[in-house]
Amino acid sequence: MAEFAGKLAIVTGAAKSNGIGFATALLLAQKGADIVLHYNSNAAAAETAVSKLQSLGVKAISVSADAASPDFGTTIVDATLKAFPNRKIDIIINNAAAVLFASSAFDNEGFDNIFHANVRGPLLLVGAALPHMAKPGGRVISIGTVASRIGSRFAGLYAATKGALNTLTFTWAEELGPMGITANIVSPGPIGTDNVPPEEHELVKRFRSEQQIKRNGTVEEVAEVIVFIASKGSSFVTGQVVGVDGGFSHA
Repeated sequence: MAEFAGKLAIVTGAAKSNGIGFATALLLAQKGADIVLHYNSNAAAAETAVSKLQSLGVKAISVSADAASPDFGTTIVDATLKAFPNRKIDIIINNAAAVLFASSAFDNEGFDNIFHANVRGPLLLVGAALPHMAKPGGRVISIGTVASRIGSRFAGLYAATKGALNTLTFTWAEELGPMGITANIVSPGPIGTDNVPPEEHELVKRFRSEQQIKRNGTVEEVAEVIVFIASKGSSFVTGQVVGVDGGFSHA
């Protein structure tokens, strides 16, 4: 039997074919999980992604929701329960995020958007899903960034929101642990996605100078770590920030 057969996973921000979210959804589906794939606005990309997942023989649906909206959590959970009646939610992957690299280049609306999407969104989703999660055995896994541990003049607000998500994860680990639900955060370094600046950018140069492995990581490498944390083998791992950064955080 496939490792995740019978499991139900919500993966947010998972429509981009070259993103961490889709790579994670794909690997979970390859291992037998049914998938709720969240996307913001690119319906065509979401349809293509869901078709790829369904071709693996699992059930998959897509749900559109604005991560910065106060209805974010209930929208996704309501759609999940409608499509998968009488099922428990086993895995939540908080991957959707707004990105703003320059901490000085924002207005009030932009500030609210990035904090609502990156901090409130995961909080709302976990809150809405919790009554319907597997207990014990549930997994809450959020995607952070190595920049949350060091700060960055190039990505100050983004790093700050992910620092807040680190703290939320530690809190979830304490609150949800007695229910048998683990909460962890995977903290990538530079990964080859659309959100990473080009090689000549000063931020990337800083990473390269301090990484032990002198390259961008791949979305598949991050997905492998996420899926391990979602697995039965990680049942005693909670409240952790797991770096996937080529050794940057060790420097």
